[in-house]
Amino acid sequence: MEGLLVTIDGPAGSGKSSVARAVAERLRVVNLNTGAAYRAVALLALREDADPADVAVLAKLACRVGLGAEEARIDGEPVADQDLRTPEVTAAASKVSAHPGVREVLLPVQRAAAAEARESGGAVVEGRDIGTVVLPDAELKIFLFAAPEERALRRARQSGREGELDRIRQAMQVRDKRDAEREASPLKPATDAIVIDTTGLPLDEVVSRVVELAQKRSPNGG
Repeated sequence: MEGLLVTIDGPAGSGKSSVARAVAERLRVVNLNTGAAYRAVALLALREDADPADVAVLAKLACRVGLGAEEARIDGEPVADQDLRTPEVTAAASKVSAHPGVREVLLPVQRAAAAEARESGGAVVEGRDIGTVVLPDAELKIFLFAAPEERALRRARQSGREGELDRIRQAMQVRDKRDAEREASPLKPATDAIVIDTTGLPLDEVVSRVVELAQKRSPNGG
């Protein structure tokens, strides 16, 4: 699978992370989560009590963030995934990522990480604007979505917060609206993306479909 880039975009709870990890493992390539860079900026903003509306400050914080094949980095130091997955960071990341100034800083960081992964054999790159903005020339673009109720239930189970299902559903609705309506890189499928509705589908079925598509697009013919 040398040199293959697969992009997987979609809203929260659509299955992006689970599918991306499994597909990358099956293809034996890197799984690159570009959203970790925005989460790292959000974490920094929370740590330093930065105003989420102050674009200049957020852009400066973004300059301290790096992205590697396995992790995001702040000031060159790896950030633990659990620190990037708290409800507070998740909520802040959605606001941070809406600022064009922040996205402008992180775009070359994301592209550099993907280029490095391509040189090492390829990557499955997940996010919300990978196929449309970050890697528009990727060999295969996938856009996942699912029914809102199922997406909320998945996220609740994933985080062990089944008792907060209504709260999670409402938070996802707010984020969906913000992501879809933001001026910079709104959440939407690329024109040449393959759209997959994961509602009711077992993970293995979705993964197998994406792997089959990737093998057909492989530079070496699969």
